[in-house]
Amino acid sequence: MATLWENYETVAEVYDKYRFPIGSEMELLALGKLGKPLKDLHIADFGCGTGNYAKYFLGNGVGKVSLFDGSPGMLECAKKKLSDYIANGQVPQCEVITLPDTPLADEQFDAITLNYVLHHLNDEGDNPETDTYPKITKLLQNCKRLLRKDGLLMIVTFLGSGQLSSSYWMPVTLKTIYEQIAPLTHIFHYNTLKKSLEDAGFKDFQAFIPLHETILKPEHHFNPDGPFDPKLRKAFSCFGALELASRKFGTPSIDILLEKIQGMKDKKELDELIVKYEEQRQQFGCATVVVMRKQ
Repeated sequence: MATLWENYETVAEVYDKYRFPIGSEMELLALGKLGKPLKDLHIADFGCGTGNYAKYFLGNGVGKVSLFDGSPGMLECAKKKLSDYIANGQVPQCEVITLPDTPLADEQFDAITLNYVLHHLNDEGDNPETDTYPKITKLLQNCKRLLRKDGLLMIVTFLGSGQLSSSYWMPVTLKTIYEQIAPLTHIFHYNTLKKSLEDAGFKDFQAFIPLHETILKPEHHFNPDGPFDPKLRKAFSCFGALELASRKFGTPSIDILLEKIQGMKDKKELDELIVKYEEQRQQFGCATVVVMRKQ
């Protein structure tokens, strides 16, 4: 499956080497709001990717996790990773579906996760000025339909431009590029996302920022040579968005950004930039974990 700027069939083979399930600890803690033993819960993981979040939940006592993704390649990786859980019946469903459509029976899940999903649901009818996002609205409504009474919707996403620019230090070398990326990526602000969820039928909005976690695994996140690794660039959709912005708006290409980074390395300036970036990341975080309950 390909989104506006990423082809996940080509990403699947390299994804797990670099990515970390940021926010999974907070989502696990949030499940306690359901008042049921973890072993009795059934979670739907929409946009499950290679199954990193599902593996974390199952490994920490959640009874069942069903997997759904638009990429057959990502789903095959998830199946291999979770083969033991599949064999003992803890992954009841493992299906390719294209969001926002969710052709599933009503009220069958205790919780639903949408982890780094919303910013991929672009639509021609999107209008940030009026906060109109047809695909996202449809998906949120479908999530409400699929949840049991008082079920939880849990989302990991960028919240505000500060978190987008904190997601990785490399594009900070050209800060203005975020002005071009933001319209492409549904970077919600707090009140906008809260209203969208309330309009879809959710209540008790809570938001948490895992300041101690990074999107990429730490050994890659802080590696000054990381951006020169084409596999890392493939595993992190930020780079796909940069390439799309370059084609669409004429902003600097990846090659120009890499040249700038090499120049900073040669001048011994790059380590200082990464330290400065880390100060920003510790202030804004890389992501927000949002939890709401079905009304």
